Amino acid sequence: MKKTILTLAAVGAIAAPSLAADDIFEFAANTAEFDNIRTISQLYERLDEAVLQYCDRLVDRTQVDTCHEQVLTSVVDQFDNQDLSDLHARSTGSDESLELTSRDDGV
Repeated sequence: MKKTILTLAAVGAIAAPSLAADDIFEFAANTAEFDNIRTISQLYERLDEAVLQYCDRLVDRTQVDTCHEQVLTSVVDQFDNQDLSDLHARSTGSDESLELTSRDDGV
């Protein structure tokens, strides 16, 4: 079984020119790709590259990073898979389970 995700870049934050039908990001994944961490990691790498190519085509060079971050997060959320979400959080440094500590060097 395949799950296909369709999404648009967040136009409010990304000054993309008028969007056409072919500007919709489409990504499909087989349910077998969610079977284990290895296949989820491979899926995430494929997704990350596809989103980067999509944003590179859609927006100005100065907005590619913002587009990439927003679209990737949106697509990961739409898949609604905890392991994929956890991998995304670790990959982007947004893992809320990390506890940051400060260090007082006496300076």
